[in-house]
Amino acid sequence: MHGHRACIGLSALLIAACSSPDPVRPVAPVRPVAVEQSTSAQVTQGSPEQPQHAEQSAATEPPAAPKPPPPKPLPTPPTSEPMVAIRLAALPLAQPVVLKPSGKVRIFGDGGGISAAWTTEGTLTVRLLPDGWKVSRSGGGAAPSERVFARGPLLIEPLTKAGDIRWNDRDWPGEMRLHATEEGIDLVMSVGMESYLPGVIAKELYPSWTPAAYRAQAIAARSYATVESDRWEGRRHYDMVAGQLSQAWIGATDNAKANDAVRQTRGQVLVESGSVVPAYYSSACGGRPANAFGTVTDNPHHDIPSVSTGDGAARKDGCCGSSSAASWKVVIPVSAIVTRLRAWGAANGRSDLAKLDGLARVEAADRNAAGRPVAMRLRPTRGADLQIQAEDFRRAINAAGDAKTSIKSCDCEVVIQGANATITGRGFGHGVGMCQHGAEAMGRAGRDERAILGRYYPKASIVRAWK
Repeated sequence: MHGHRACIGLSALLIAACSSPDPVRPVAPVRPVAVEQSTSAQVTQGSPEQPQHAEQSAATEPPAAPKPPPPKPLPTPPTSEPMVAIRLAALPLAQPVVLKPSGKVRIFGDGGGISAAWTTEGTLTVRLLPDGWKVSRSGGGAAPSERVFARGPLLIEPLTKAGDIRWNDRDWPGEMRLHATEEGIDLVMSVGMESYLPGVIAKELYPSWTPAAYRAQAIAARSYATVESDRWEGRRHYDMVAGQLSQAWIGATDNAKANDAVRQTRGQVLVESGSVVPAYYSSACGGRPANAFGTVTDNPHHDIPSVSTGDGAARKDGCCGSSSAASWKVVIPVSAIVTRLRAWGAANGRSDLAKLDGLARVEAADRNAAGRPVAMRLRPTRGADLQIQAEDFRRAINAAGDAKTSIKSCDCEVVIQGANATITGRGFGHGVGMCQHGAEAMGRAGRDERAILGRYYPKASIVRAWK
């Protein structure tokens, strides 16, 4: 059992005391992995009509690159449905957490023992005290009441079969755990994989898209989540965040197309050489895909053919030409680019970038076989040329959080004229794995999910891991 999931259910307390490792925020030292960096107080935003990856703004990627844990091999397919732990938010320590369970819940604390368990219902307000948690109840047909629990993880377990916990105007399936960290309160849902996925797909894709694209997305998202769940076992108290830095998740959903796609593909994952594929995906590849290794991960175990399509030729036809991000242009003051590169360099151990003295030219220093830039060469107004990984260049530019002066992908050309730089590019996102707009184009052309996944994850097979 995952170390951070040993607290699931009251029965766990009858067996042994739970323990949760301190949170880890690892990212590659020079090429920070976007899916691991969320520190925002609220990472779930928007609505199902505004997909997270399909047309996602790229303006919220933080620049920092904390030290990563050792790389871990890819897992074999699980034989039973795994639980996944999703961090909904990292809240300020002083912020009350207001919850509205759909029915009765059992509340207990890691350090409080069985006698601390409290079965109740109604609106709950949770506050972190210096030495524990205070939970206040109101409504639910009973007089207001409150209990205090030890400062360890606080668990809130729905007791009804279809019980959800409402927070931030959304219903979240599974068991909620609150963890006090040095930075704040981590709000985490532990939920079964198949209950988690519909809320991912409903957010990731447009409602009008084809069932084939939905099924392909379900299998890719399940594979990605399976790898992340195994990756963080015993390393931190959550596997993913509920936003663009992992997979978008909106919790419970009545989106029939998303629910059908998950049901029809239940337990299916992508497998290469006996291991589950880390099925990264992005909105639009622009026709020139990237490799996972060196773009979104520095784990050598992820350097496998099914997520290395950048080693092949550019995609000429039938990919993502229908996307509004098939081509784009943005004008950014050169001074802003220099400021952002300096900040990224300071945060990521690149003292040369932190001292960048002006900028006279930016060009691709290296490209993959598909033609997508892998590294960018920076020519300062004074001093020797510098290099930065192309995806890191995008992260550095976008870390300021200004959508008007952000770039949608690293597949771009930069022309500096006077005080401004004009950046023209193709696609949206990192370009690794499945191109969501390309998947939809194939679906409209009558191709099924097997054909879609076969194109974007070559060498991978669809395997039903659990029933």
